[in-house]
Amino acid sequence: FPEFIREIRGNTSIWIERKLVGSTLVNRLADADRLLADRACEIIKDQKKITVGRVTLGEVSVPCAIYVKRYNVFSLRQRLVSPFIMSGALRALHGATVLRRCNILSAVPLAAIERRYWGVLTKSFFISEEITGGKTVDAYWRDDLQFLPGAAGVRQRRDFLVRLGQLFQILHGHEIYHNDLKDANILAAPKQQATAFFLLDLEGVRQYVRLSKKRRLKNLVQLHRTLGRYLRGPDKLVVLKHYLGNSFAERRIRRQWIKNILRQSDRLNRAKAASAQIAVNDFTGL
Repeated sequence: FPEFIREIRGNTSIWIERKLVGSTLVNRLADADRLLADRACEIIKDQKKITVGRVTLGEVSVPCAIYVKRYNVFSLRQRLVSPFIMSGALRALHGATVLRRCNILSAVPLAAIERRYWGVLTKSFFISEEITGGKTVDAYWRDDLQFLPGAAGVRQRRDFLVRLGQLFQILHGHEIYHNDLKDANILAAPKQQATAFFLLDLEGVRQYVRLSKKRRLKNLVQLHRTLGRYLRGPDKLVVLKHYLGNSFAERRIRRQWIKNILRQSDRLNRAKAASAQIAVNDFTGL
């Protein structure tokens, strides 16, 4: 990570953006749990695997608000393999580096933190700037675009769908794969009279020598099963057209992609419904 400097504080390693070296933020990152425990911190997500908080800092050298994502090591298996793998925070930093190299937008990373004892990872943190005015693409579509009246509304919705299809095309054109590319992991934000897209959950980003069709299809299925719930058929075709580019004009190729997306989506939806029914039965004892 050429733009980051590693600093060690006891059992904690901090990879900090060069411009922040020597700032008061570094000392606070040595115990990043305190950022999440701060009364000014708004907890966005609190799950077994991860905790995400938004906190406003007073330091002049950092943005007004930052996001702190903590990756929890909660199982014995994770602890056993942790000396041999990168932490979630370093994987996220690696993903941000891959995207930046390809001029694909994401939340600007500020730091990655690992806490290890004798090589065993206990937890890690990824710190990034807030994306001002950003909304998940499903919320942006529902709140800002879906009911815009007149020709201007039609134009803005189409521009949004075109850019979304192009985002996936650019990602896959660079052989980049995001293992959870659902609507909640893509932020939309106004930028210079257009819509810009930013990727989140960067620990799942990898760049391959050659990205398989299976992984390409999986990303399209993830979008179809999430944002697709709010789109009409013609809207989905706009996204696919600008993803496939010139290949969209070939009827056989176009129909095969549509068929595969629908088939895979249906299979996953049925599996999810069956799993939910099993959970209900277990809960009720039926």
